[in-house]
Amino acid sequence: MSGRWLINIALLALVIGLIALIQRDLITARTPPLLTDLDAADLLVMEIVRDGEPTITLGRSPTGWRMEAPVQMDADANQINRLLAILDTPVQRSFPEQSADRTQLGLTPPKLRLRLNTLEFAFGGIDPVAYQRYVASAGLVHLIEDRIYPALIAPPLAYVSRQLLPHGFTPAFGRVNGIPLATDTLTALATVTAERLELVTDAPPDAAATLVELSAADGARVQFTVSEDRRRWRLSLPRNPATPQAEPALLYVLTTALALTSDPEAIDPAGDAAATSPNAAAEHALPSDPNALVPSDVEFAPPAVRLTPNGEQPIENTASAPPRKLHGEPDKDAPSGFGDDPFAPDPAAAPDDAPAAATFR
Repeated sequence: MSGRWLINIALLALVIGLIALIQRDLITARTPPLLTDLDAADLLVMEIVRDGEPTITLGRSPTGWRMEAPVQMDADANQINRLLAILDTPVQRSFPEQSADRTQLGLTPPKLRLRLNTLEFAFGGIDPVAYQRYVASAGLVHLIEDRIYPALIAPPLAYVSRQLLPHGFTPAFGRVNGIPLATDTLTALATVTAERLELVTDAPPDAAATLVELSAADGARVQFTVSEDRRRWRLSLPRNPATPQAEPALLYVLTTALALTSDPEAIDPAGDAAATSPNAAAEHALPSDPNALVPSDVEFAPPAVRLTPNGEQPIENTASAPPRKLHGEPDKDAPSGFGDDPFAPDPAAAPDDAPAAATFR
C-alpha cells in the first residue's frame, strides 16, 4: 500500500512540473522580446544625432549623468530616465533589413540615430496601421511602440539639470557683491531648482546685476550674475570658437526670488588671497584712528630686524663718520664700537641744546 502511494505522489509531482514548464513556455511565447538586452548599469555613453541639430552626448560620471555636448553640464535625471526607457521597450515585430524598403519606412535617411555604448539604432517613420515606430539595428528592422521618440526629439536644453548648483557641489563660503553670505543662505542655495532654463547667446550680463560667488571646500567655484528681482540667475558658459563674439550663458529662472542674507563676520575657510601678505591682517583690520582700540583678533607681523654681515644693525639716514684709528697704530682702523660707552644715551635722541655729558677720568 505504501509503495502505491509513493508512486502516485511521484507521478503527481511529475505532472505538476510538466504543467509549470508548459505555462512558462506559453508566457515566454506571449512576451515580446526587448529592443536591446543592455543593462542600465552597463551603459556609459548615450548619443543622439539629428540632422540640422547639435549632437547630444551624455556620459556617466561618478556623480551621475552629464551632458558632454553641446555643452558640459549636469544632466537632468528625469530626462535621462525617459531615455533609459528604451532598454525596456518590447519589439512587436521584426524582419530582415534587406527585405524592407528603407526609403519607404523613413530609414533612408533616418529621422535620427541613437547610440548606446557601441550599439546604434536608426529611427524611421510610423506604421500607418498600428502606429508603431520603425527602428533599424544590427541588420533587422523592428516595430516598437512610439513612446521613446518624444524624449529623442527634445531640445538639448531639456537634458540639462535644472538644479542651480552642480552635482556634488556643497557651498562652504559665498559672497554677494563682495560681502560674505550667511550660512542659511548657502544651505538654501544647495537645494534650489529652477522652474525653467534659457540659453542666452546675444545679450551681455546686466552691469547693475548682483554678483554671487560660491566656493566649495575642495576649491571649486561657481559664479552667477543675478537680476534685480533675484529670479534670473545667469551662469556664463565657455565661448564657442565658431562664434567668439557671442557670450553664451545659461539662465536659471526661479519660481520665487531667493533671499541673499549677508554675514560680514563670516570667514572664508579657504582663506583670502590678500591674507598671503604678512601685513594683510593689520592693513585690513587696524582702524585709521591711532587712538582707537585695536581688535583682539588682529595679528601683527613680527618686527623685521636687518643685520650687517658682522651681526650689527645698520644705521640709516645718518652722516658717515670718519673711521677711528687704533692708538699707536694709525694704519689700522678700530673695530666698530671701539671706545664707545655702551650705557651712554643715543646722541640722536638728545636735543641739540642739551648739556654735554660729564666725562670721568
